[in-house]
Amino acid sequence: MQASLKLADALTRLCDWAARLAAVLLFVLAGVIVYDVIGRKFFATGSFLLQELEWHLHGVIAVFAFGYAYTRNAHVRIDVLADRMNPRFRLWLEFWVVLLLVIPFFAFVAWYGYEFAERAFIRGEGANGGRGLPWRWIIKSAVPISALLTIAGCTAVALRILVVLKRPALLSDPFLERGLWKR
Repeated sequence: MQASLKLADALTRLCDWAARLAAVLLFVLAGVIVYDVIGRKFFATGSFLLQELEWHLHGVIAVFAFGYAYTRNAHVRIDVLADRMNPRFRLWLEFWVVLLLVIPFFAFVAWYGYEFAERAFIRGEGANGGRGLPWRWIIKSAVPISALLTIAGCTAVALRILVVLKRPALLSDPFLERGLWKR
């Protein structure tokens, strides 16, 4: 069980790193938006490049934090039935859903997302009409990377669920409560 917790912690650290990167990119995004708005309003210097960069940054920020959100139980849930379930049954249900549905789905996304990004790289895809950002493969690479990060977060929680179910003295909750910048 200790090995499971160590692996879960390593996977969680990976998700934390990605979420910290997304948090830093929020500041970059804010700077790009401010620069774009001031340029458009006062200097008539609007740019398709800046608009696309805003969309790309926003996309990376959103998808790089999925794994982190799951490790903190901060994702969207519809818990209409869960409140009525036995906590142990709910943990087993969560474990099997993650193992049989969530991880295979994101493995599928990672597999085809890799092909998606690779094809963009090989073709040298850029913005339509040549007015936006080149190298479309960079943003398309966020798809498989975020899928792998989500798998990491789900695997970490699944391992912690097993520890909670098998050795509740070691761990009482599979989800973490610490903040992004705290260890």
